[in-house]
Amino acid sequence: MGYSREQTPTMAAMLFVLVLETVAMDLLLRRFGLPDVPRLVILALDASSVLGVLGIMVSCARRPHTVTPDGLRLRYGRLFGLDIPAELVASARIDRRYDEKRLVRLSDGELALAVSSQTNIVVELREPIEVPRPRRPWTTAVGSAAAVRRVRFFADDPAAAVRAVAALTTTTTGERAP
Repeated sequence: MGYSREQTPTMAAMLFVLVLETVAMDLLLRRFGLPDVPRLVILALDASSVLGVLGIMVSCARRPHTVTPDGLRLRYGRLFGLDIPAELVASARIDRRYDEKRLVRLSDGELALAVSSQTNIVVELREPIEVPRPRRPWTTAVGSAAAVRRVRFFADDPAAAVRAVAALTTTTTGERAP
């Protein structure tokens, strides 16, 4: 279940602007006669920005959400991953929201994993699951965990995603739902 189609045009435009800015900055610094060492340091920093955006684009495209008989795996590239066992999935439905302020939000027993400030699928869980709070990039400490009973996320094809997740739900007798 892909989730990167919505953000790819914006990220591609950002990538183009970063490449253009890197080239323009190098030309300007050469024009003003900046010595090679500081100019190359600035060029390396610009190039790392380009590689960072490219890395996020590729990792989001190459690491989609997945549904297996064992459960649901939600991802955002290499930045976030969560496994939800199949026996915990109670229901799934389409519910579009366009107001998410963060990539990962944990509050009031709900996890929201947004793409371009959007979520379009809600999965209700039979019992709470512990989700580690995202750590800040500048720290090494892992945040405390929070218990969630509802998971919101984004998928490129929400109808197909809901069908796939709904196949995980079980009836009270333990049989898979039709």
